[in-house]
Amino acid sequence: MARNGSKNYESKKFFNFLGFIVTILIALAILIAGIVTWIKLGRFTLQIPGFGFSNLQTALVCIANILAYFICMVVGFFYAKSKRNVAFIIIDIICIVIITVVVVLSMFGV
Repeated sequence: MARNGSKNYESKKFFNFLGFIVTILIALAILIAGIVTWIKLGRFTLQIPGFGFSNLQTALVCIANILAYFICMVVGFFYAKSKRNVAFIIIDIICIVIITVVVVLSMFGV
């Protein structure tokens, strides 16, 4: 019994950590978007060869989205598994495949 409780505590701790990281990445992406808008509207232009704030913002948003999708997929799977009905699990797996394919295709610009 103690082992199962410890395992549940560790998984909750892991998801809390992921939620915290996703929140930080979303906040950073929003801040970078604001800074880029401010730089473009102001008199100053920031030009760093080989580095762009918009690329960094896009990367942070992509990472935050992937982590958010992962958290939703895992929590949704545990919900479907708790229903003990094959239809819930099949629907969840189909949705996970759709999300994964769309995310991977969008990363390659398709």
